[in-house]
Amino acid sequence: MSIRKKLIFSYAAMIAVPILLFGLTIALLGNLLIKDALPGAGGGKAGHSFPLSSIRDLFTGRIELSSGLKFIAEHDPKLLSDQAFLTDTGAKLEEVDSGMIVIRHDEVTYASSGLPMDKILANLSDGRMKAEHPGPPSGNQWETIPFLSPDGSSGKLIIVSDMKPVADFFKRLVPLVLITLLGALIITNGLLTYLVSRSIIKPLYALREAAGHIREGDLDHPIQLRRQDEIGQLGAAFEEMRVRLQASLGAQLELEQDRKELLANISHDLKTPITAIQGCTDCLRDGIADTEEKRQKYVQMIAGKTTEMNRMIEELQLYSTLDTGKLPFHWDTVDLTAYMIQLVNELRLDPRFSGTEVTFTPGASTEQVLIRADRQKLHRALMNLADNSLQYMKGETKKLQFSLDEEPGGIYLLQIRDNGEGIPADALPRVFDRFFRAQSSRSPGKGNNGLGLAIVKQIIEAHGGTAAAASQPGEGTTILLRLPSWKQDRTKPENGGIQ
Repeated sequence: MSIRKKLIFSYAAMIAVPILLFGLTIALLGNLLIKDALPGAGGGKAGHSFPLSSIRDLFTGRIELSSGLKFIAEHDPKLLSDQAFLTDTGAKLEEVDSGMIVIRHDEVTYASSGLPMDKILANLSDGRMKAEHPGPPSGNQWETIPFLSPDGSSGKLIIVSDMKPVADFFKRLVPLVLITLLGALIITNGLLTYLVSRSIIKPLYALREAAGHIREGDLDHPIQLRRQDEIGQLGAAFEEMRVRLQASLGAQLELEQDRKELLANISHDLKTPITAIQGCTDCLRDGIADTEEKRQKYVQMIAGKTTEMNRMIEELQLYSTLDTGKLPFHWDTVDLTAYMIQLVNELRLDPRFSGTEVTFTPGASTEQVLIRADRQKLHRALMNLADNSLQYMKGETKKLQFSLDEEPGGIYLLQIRDNGEGIPADALPRVFDRFFRAQSSRSPGKGNNGLGLAIVKQIIEAHGGTAAAASQPGEGTTILLRLPSWKQDRTKPENGGIQ
């Protein structure tokens, strides 16, 4: 439930609950008090579930009897001389806390019991035909009805009503009802205000505490308000912010760790060639290379170490550009089978691979394999794999085998196998991680800076593919590259995909 609906509900309850309690108070207290004020009102024929009904019936009975007596006094005054009629009518008037006085020839011929005769007759002697009482009714009030007897004499019929029980009832009921109504207002408003404010303030305290944790850099405390209102949405936004900050901080820490590892790797990798170059220059400067042959040997060593350093710096720059996504790709439709044939021929002519058996085996259904690729970037990835395999080959017969097969779903599997020393099982899951090098690759002269396979992975993933590795220590390594086929264009590229 939203906060707006809660407030509307609380406002409605602040009005409805006091009204309901007001009605219940009148019903309960009225039924209790009216038994004392009007005997017989709580049960029998006069009993009612709502107390004011008894008062209504009381006044209705008085009006009916008064109207009947007025009619008799006007049209049949002889009944006012009938003692049986007067006795029966007096009993009925007594049931409604009333009475009557009949005066004939200035004498009282009938009077109900318990009436203040002196007070009534004194008021009549002053000429007051009807008693009037401003404000709440209290005491007795009466009404004088003149009539003419059958013998021609005049008379008076005085109907007296006792208002004191009714007045006492209201004097006791009204203060209790007002006190109850005031108490209901205070309790209802206070309780609803407390509940509504608590439902709002408590989660705000939780959000304030969470903000304090975030301010102090503690991002391990989840924010779980379990609400569907506006505050719950705010809490969800806070939780999303916390998760993102935590992820961002984790990425920042990982980046910082990578930076430290990069500096350590650069220092480690550059130290060896720099030391070798420094040794060669010292030999040349100190005259140790006293023959032309020695001088050429040292110069060639300096050139080789410089080339190695330049390659490491180039790979670092390439990886950094790939990692930031700022390296442009120039896409073209490439026949992968023809492309691999050209690459294998290139490797066979490379002096570094002299003495290495380089082969390519296309699959039965890979006569023409069309992919979308950047020729230069793909060439760089495959050359990195070939160079990496060449570094770890052993034995007199060195083999580097390329094979291409088709997998279900339009995926082409390119495998690069070597018969090198293999990768330890604990290092295999991390071979494509940046700056990672297996322990066996840290031996001097390997020239591995831990970026070659990471660059391969980024280039292949940029082509929409995946890179994986399988290896058995001592038996060699297989790199598995999966690339999606290009279905939009089935025309064969120019030159068979060869640059």
